[in-house]
Amino acid sequence: MTDEERERREAALRELDELTKAYRAAEAVLDERREALRKAIVKHLMARNLPPGEVADHSPYDRNHIRRIAKAAGVPPLRERTVRSARAS
Repeated sequence: MTDEERERREAALRELDELTKAYRAAEAVLDERREALRKAIVKHLMARNLPPGEVADHSPYDRNHIRRIAKAAGVPPLRERTVRSARAS
């Protein structure tokens, strides 16, 4: 390997290392913001400030994901189930 090839290789590795470091930093910020958003969603659903549909309209998540977040956090449903299984009778 010539000196020129070695320098290009080292420059490429430095560039990749720098970009990877920036990427990981951005990922960490995203994870923090995602967790803050999840906590706010749970807080407002627990306080009954907003229904899940409105939360979905004002967040990057759809209603199904909002429901999964609420269920995982133990948020009780807005109303009791009205449909019963025919097998349960």
